[in-house]
Amino acid sequence: MFKKLFASIGVGGATVNTVLDNASVYPGGTLSGHVEVQGGSVEQRIEHIRLVLMAEAERDTEHGEARVAQPIGQFQASGALVVKAGETLRLPFSLSLPLETPVNNGIALSTPGYPYQPQVRAAVWVHTDLAIASAVDAQDRDYLDVHPLPQMQRLIAAMGVLGYAHTSCDVELGSVRVNDVYSSLGCYQEFEFRPAQGFFGRVQEVEISCIPRSEGVHVLIEVDRRFSGDSYRALLMGHDWQSVDWESRLRSIIG
Repeated sequence: MFKKLFASIGVGGATVNTVLDNASVYPGGTLSGHVEVQGGSVEQRIEHIRLVLMAEAERDTEHGEARVAQPIGQFQASGALVVKAGETLRLPFSLSLPLETPVNNGIALSTPGYPYQPQVRAAVWVHTDLAIASAVDAQDRDYLDVHPLPQMQRLIAAMGVLGYAHTSCDVELGSVRVNDVYSSLGCYQEFEFRPAQGFFGRVQEVEISCIPRSEGVHVLIEVDRRFSGDSYRALLMGHDWQSVDWESRLRSIIG
């Protein structure tokens, strides 16, 4: 009786641990591993085990900016099951990451030849939720190292050639539109570039957002020019993107 009571409030109950085969991934890639459930001191019925892909995003409030956890995908690892006292269950999983998953590997996001890595505010993790009837949810969190797509790296390198260093990137709550294509995760990522030699030119900052799709990467470029405000241009990095002179394309947009 007392063991069941303690388990219902999280003492001596089942615990969960997610083990990833490889935490280093790419948007659109596959994340695999297994969920390990360790039974507690009494037999318990589990309602479900769910893996939720989360991203830390920035939200504007009346008191300034706040960081919030935004779900961007989920996977049902298990439905209802019973775990016996002391029993260990191993539940394998394999799930596809959204193409729009925010990227956060600072080394891969760095401007070639620039001595500093960008400030990256784009945490992505797998939240494991083990729901037990009449009990406290057990939770587990595993962070992912998300590498940028090669198209993103090509843009960063081209911006570097034009004299703009990738200085920071973050994830904004909401959506972004590139022509008639909208982001779909409830948040989107911005890559910020500043002149590598200071702020004496006409362009103060360039912000780039990407929406990857099967036909290519849709790109929105926002140019903040001194004394003349912001301007926006859109382009598509299609299947022939490797043969395009992106330095020239970007130079024509930024000026």
